[in-house]
Amino acid sequence: MKRKHIWTVALIVLAMCAVRTHGQEIPLHENDRVVFYGDSITAQRLYTRFVEDFVLTRYPQIHVTFWNGGIPGDTVYGGYTGDMPTRLKRDLVPHKPTVVTIMLGMNDGYYMEFNQKYFETYKEGYRRLLDAIHSGTPAARVTLISPTPYDEFTHGTEFAHYNEVVSRHSAFVKELAASSHLGFSDFNQVETDLLNAGAQKDRSLAALLIPDRIHPAEASHWLMAAKLARSWGLSPIVSSLQIDATMGKTVTTENTQVTDLKVADGILQWTQTDNALPLPLLLDDAMIQFVLSVSDLAAINQQLLRVNGLPAARYMLGIDDHKIASFTREQLATGVNLALLATPMQSQAKGVDGIELKRTRLDEAHFILAIEDPKAPHAAEVTYPIEEEDARLIAEQRKLAQPKPHRFELAPE
Repeated sequence: MKRKHIWTVALIVLAMCAVRTHGQEIPLHENDRVVFYGDSITAQRLYTRFVEDFVLTRYPQIHVTFWNGGIPGDTVYGGYTGDMPTRLKRDLVPHKPTVVTIMLGMNDGYYMEFNQKYFETYKEGYRRLLDAIHSGTPAARVTLISPTPYDEFTHGTEFAHYNEVVSRHSAFVKELAASSHLGFSDFNQVETDLLNAGAQKDRSLAALLIPDRIHPAEASHWLMAAKLARSWGLSPIVSSLQIDATMGKTVTTENTQVTDLKVADGILQWTQTDNALPLPLLLDDAMIQFVLSVSDLAAINQQLLRVNGLPAARYMLGIDDHKIASFTREQLATGVNLALLATPMQSQAKGVDGIELKRTRLDEAHFILAIEDPKAPHAAEVTYPIEEEDARLIAEQRKLAQPKPHRFELAPE
């Protein structure tokens, strides 16, 4: 798309030096420019939005710019807004991307049973697309993404055996990434696993994970975003803190700072400033809870608190004078994940995502006016106010994403 997403992401790095997380180098640099290239699943602006949320909340100090280049109905050869060369010239090359993701393959089997001719056409078209991207943006680091499944697991099918076609496309993309030494993220496998696990637990809810069999629901897109984050080696840790209550001191800290730690009258208090925010999951949403219950989504959203040596049997955790949750001494000794609770930090992250949601709506309006056929007359003039508003929201979002200190209290019940 024409609209650019400028993010501020957490971690101070030298310009042009790779970001490192837990000793891993990840393919994000200061001032990187990322283009998500794909079809209607990318154009849903969901996994792309959540990846941006992830980067911004986990790394709120570095700057990365994102563009959504998803077009409904697209194939490796292009679609209704232009053929592949037109698409690249308009939607990718002008942004001079340093990182490109490609997710195509759902539409390339033409919604019929496997046809070897169409499969060969898909493979040849994908290779031509890659060659064109390498030629037009030779510095770009490319990650291939396998197409998500056509859901024939949880309900009846409109196009029998079409998932077999999509599975072949997925296997080809995986092989192509390996043979071409490119990054790879297996959305097909993660969504297939989700459908199978969901169907075993509750078939009626599982049928809502990809409700039209093609386009994953919002909760499913969180797993896709998490998979891409894992493929890029992004850190699963928001923060981690271990406290020895007996000694009244911290034992370990990761990605956080603790001050004013004290124990008085059996109450443990401290001020904590994390360098990141938890993911803005809608924790009161039934589908999010369902996905959490049948997947490992929580594993990439770890805001850990462990407290040893507590004398009482049970404690109430308060943050900024708000009661958050009650825990047993044993739960606190083992460790609790604050990222799955309604905390002030989670509320802050949801505010960041709320602004991103506004920006995706602006992006969609920009697409309709400037790219979709027929284009609006004088598209550049019409879209200028959209770009101005987007810039304002970027500044607001950047400010909101920055770390804040919070006052913690563990009081015996």
